Amino acid sequence: MKKILLMAVAMMMAVTMNAQSEKGAMALGGNFNIGLDHGYTNFGIGAKYSYNFIDHLRGEASFDYFFKKDYVSQWDINVNLHYVFDIKEKHGLYPLAGFTYIHQHSSVSYGGYTATANTGHAGFNLGAGYEYRFSDHFKAGVEGKFQWADGGRGVISFGAAYMF
Repeated sequence: MKKILLMAVAMMMAVTMNAQSEKGAMALGGNFNIGLDHGYTNFGIGAKYSYNFIDHLRGEASFDYFFKKDYVSQWDINVNLHYVFDIKEKHGLYPLAGFTYIHQHSSVSYGGYTATANTGHAGFNLGAGYEYRFSDHFKAGVEGKFQWADGGRGVISFGAAYMF
C-alpha cells in the first residue's frame, strides 16, 4: 500500500509538457480523482499522456484506478480529444469528448467463502477542463467529465503534468 501511495504522489507531482498548445507538444502527468455516482463517492489516482496533433487540438490517453469502497474497486481507460483555448499567457480552457472503458470488481467474503463479480462497460465522455501553465515544462489543472457507460457517473480530476 505504501508503494502505491508513493507512486500516486510521484505521478501527481509529475510536470507537464510545452507551455503552449502547439503541434507536436506532449505531456505526461498524473491525477487525483473523485468519482461521483448517485450518492456514491470514491477516490482514485491516474496517469495520463497527451499529444498535440495540430495547434490547440490534442489527444489524451489516461488510466485511472479507483480505490475499493463498499466491496467494489474500479478502473477505467479513457481516450479523449481536447480543444485548448489559450486565455492570456498561462491559462487554458478546453472542452473534451472521447471514449471510456470502465471495469468494476466486486468481492465479498463471509464464513470462509468469497464471492466475486467483474463487469466491464464501454461508453463515452463529455466534459471540460482548466489548466494553468507555471512554466514551459509544468502545468496543473482541474477537469470535470461525465462518463456514460451502463448508466453514468461524474469524475472530477486534479492533476499536474510535465510538458516536453
